[in-house]
Amino acid sequence: MNILIGGTGFLGGAVAEEIVKRQMPLRCLVRKDSDISKLKQLGVELYKGDTRDMDSLKKVMKGAESVISSFTTRVFKRPKAAEFWENDYQGNVNLIQLAREQQVKKYIFVSYWGLAKFGGFEHGKVKKVVEDLLQISGLDYTIFRVTTLATDMSVLLGNRLKKKGWAPMFMKREEKVRPILPKDLARCMVDALDNSKASHKIVEVAGEEEYTFVELRDLFSKVLHKKVSFVFIPPKLAYFLAGFVDSFTSGEYNARGLVSAFTGGSTCDISEMKNIFTINQGSFAKYLEDYFQDQQLGD
Repeated sequence: MNILIGGTGFLGGAVAEEIVKRQMPLRCLVRKDSDISKLKQLGVELYKGDTRDMDSLKKVMKGAESVISSFTTRVFKRPKAAEFWENDYQGNVNLIQLAREQQVKKYIFVSYWGLAKFGGFEHGKVKKVVEDLLQISGLDYTIFRVTTLATDMSVLLGNRLKKKGWAPMFMKREEKVRPILPKDLARCMVDALDNSKASHKIVEVAGEEEYTFVELRDLFSKVLHKKVSFVFIPPKLAYFLAGFVDSFTSGEYNARGLVSAFTGGSTCDISEMKNIFTINQGSFAKYLEDYFQDQQLGD
């Protein structure tokens, strides 16, 4: 049995679809207040519970052969740094413990690309600690270090640009980004379940298309059929304002760490990814066009 944690998210939903498409058994742990309509349509096994609750985890993990951990705290919805450790860290520690006890064949974990630049960001620290735990766990693992998901670019950035016409940017104009489509990453994740090339590997993953932030702005202008703008905030100013927030909140929101995570580009060499996973990736530009066309039809 394949166990998926995070199936109600953008990436987790794509993973669930891919597993069902391949006619593989799937069981998902979902929270009581989550939208499970899409998972119900797929006909997968659903267990309600929480990764911090060992009793609910033991039930969902019964007979597990693989674990796919794609759940993550949404930084902008639940920004308190302590929650990253309570949710993402403790949840994965519990999963790894049970996976070892049940001798699961594979553990898939979704992490951040470029963790070196996340040294001051609590969520990045959590991801790195979980990576370290997996590497000494004795489990066969594949860790996917993701640059940027296309859904984050469309939902978070794209919807703001559609509504406001502008967005603040901590990145420099010439820095680059390579968004990956959730369905493409999902194919790699499911393939890693029995791909010997992915055994005990940390793989950096990104999309085929690479854009500077000026090119990205122009792409959004094209698909939205209106001129949009990025307001590039100097890093020194961003750090100064973030430090001001941290000083008045005792670092509760890890503002300087958040700025460090979102300063700089988000791209990487995908040659190893291509060597391990032989998939033809979709176009981010086409994805954006389809996303906003669907929105327009729904209005």
